Amino acid sequence: MKRIKQTFNRLLAGVALLSLLVSDLSFTDAMLPGSAVSYAEEDYLAQMEQRKSLPIQSNEIANWPKGPAIGARSAILMEMNTHTILYAKNIHEKNYPASTTKILTCLLAMQNCTMDEIITFSHDSIYDVPADGSRLGGVDTGDTMQMEQALYCVLVQSANEVASAVGEHVAEKLGKEKSADAFAELMNEKVASLGGTDSHFTNCNGLFDENHYTSAYDLALIGCEFFNNDLLCKMSSTASYHFRLKPDDEDDVWIASKNQLFQGKPYEYQYLLGSKTGFVSQSRQTLVSAAEKNGMKLVCVVFMDETPYQFEDTVTLFQYGFENFQRVSIKEHETRYNIDAIDFFDTENDLFGDSTPLISIENDAYVILPNTADFSDTVSTLTYADQTRDTNVIASIDYTYSDVPVGGCDLVFYKSSVPAFHFSSNEPGYEILPDTPMEEAETAAGEMVTSSELSTEPPEEMKVIYIDVRKVIAGIIIIAAVVVLILFVISIIHNYSFSPRGQSSRRRRSRR
Repeated sequence: MKRIKQTFNRLLAGVALLSLLVSDLSFTDAMLPGSAVSYAEEDYLAQMEQRKSLPIQSNEIANWPKGPAIGARSAILMEMNTHTILYAKNIHEKNYPASTTKILTCLLAMQNCTMDEIITFSHDSIYDVPADGSRLGGVDTGDTMQMEQALYCVLVQSANEVASAVGEHVAEKLGKEKSADAFAELMNEKVASLGGTDSHFTNCNGLFDENHYTSAYDLALIGCEFFNNDLLCKMSSTASYHFRLKPDDEDDVWIASKNQLFQGKPYEYQYLLGSKTGFVSQSRQTLVSAAEKNGMKLVCVVFMDETPYQFEDTVTLFQYGFENFQRVSIKEHETRYNIDAIDFFDTENDLFGDSTPLISIENDAYVILPNTADFSDTVSTLTYADQTRDTNVIASIDYTYSDVPVGGCDLVFYKSSVPAFHFSSNEPGYEILPDTPMEEAETAAGEMVTSSELSTEPPEEMKVIYIDVRKVIAGIIIIAAVVVLILFVISIIHNYSFSPRGQSSRRRRSRR
């Protein structure tokens, strides 16, 4: 009996061991549910380390500051106003933008709507987004929300259903169908107008779609316009926000951002203007941000990164940009284009009482250069503008450094705070040019007329003669001198005569 029991126990042990060997993977997964996730995280981190060895195209530019190696697959650092690219790593590679898509949604809403407009949630806007995704919740078909609150929900909470409702509202307001597809057409038109060439958007919120993609370059262009709006910067740098979801609600709804660049967060960046995160498994972590320091504004985009390194890489790129590049004023350093033909007007006491040159370079124009470069190292290209009556730009100058576009400026004519004098061969006197900014102008008779009194009909084409005032004044002085000389000679002749009668008259006058 004892032997039978031992044999039975051994049999059970063998069956158990065999079951364990056969189902080793399933057993491990069941007993250690975190192990598979751990292995996946280690795999993603290993991929991130490999991406650090990918080439950085901006490091191949001669005399350009060497940029840092980061774990993002694609990244760009762009100056906001000149669009100078300071750092470039696969910037035209197409990637899934995830929720960074929402900055384009909010940009279009800001540009086409007022903040007090009311949006209405449709069935599709609520139920066409995953229930387990980023949502506001608490809304149903037919519910309404003020546009300002909606944009905060999109940029702070990254609420997918609110982004869809915003997009539908904008599309309907612009005369299109109230749908995400109609709004996607507007998105594609907008990015193309900004100069983007690598994008195709299919939805308002960035949920994964194989046909919904963009590039770091295109998203940076969108970011340049987005972060130039003060209210959008405020919204996209708000860590938490609360509001009343429905008028009869007793309590406020509180929403919070997961962005770690904000004040009080682990990767707080003091120069931050705004930022938007994004994540889908196909894109990994994405982040678009803007920062300003010493008057220089930079936009940074990182694609396909890992938590929390998208924040670390962004801060690293901002520091690289602010520490290695400078803004250089064009007006203060430009010497190759001398504008001295009309310097008579460029004096403190000129004829018209204004010291602004008739032709000048924009005061606020600048280029972005490495700290080791001088303005004289740039190469300039002059392009004449089409001469039309609705602009005072006569030419533009574009600058490059090591074949990299670094900025440009316009040459403007009659950039003055006083009326521009327009001498015409067809009409006497002068008239105010239509592009003068003054609301009032003086007529030839000295009367003040408001802009509403001036004719709004397009003027007939006329031949314009520009007069050299220096020559006119010199001519007047010469003519006046000749007249005085003639009068003086006549006076002498009248008072002096060599004839006997004249001499006798002279003696009588002398005796008297």
